[in-house]
Amino acid sequence: MMLTLSVVLLATFDYIHANQCSTGLSDYMKTKCTGFTRPKLTYTGFSGCSFTCTGKNAQGQPQSTMHNLEDGLPCGPCQQCCNGRCTPVSFKSYNPFSWKSCAD
Repeated sequence: MMLTLSVVLLATFDYIHANQCSTGLSDYMKTKCTGFTRPKLTYTGFSGCSFTCTGKNAQGQPQSTMHNLEDGLPCGPCQQCCNGRCTPVSFKSYNPFSWKSCAD
């Protein structure tokens, strides 16, 4: 499953443990999917900076929705989520070291 590998990459900052990230991210995605009352959707997939919820609408027809993870969330080495895509981090200064977040 792709979720495990991605969660390890998300937990590269030393202030969060991979297990906490995995549980927290999984809970967030499941809660977001089940938060819809009509249609009732369930979490079905994760890819980089987005996840998918699927279910049936009020007429019983299949429905699928895709949601982006929060901008600025790390998604790989020197990468962050920006508008649902994993993009390279841009640095704004080296002394002191800081980067530009698309969440700002």
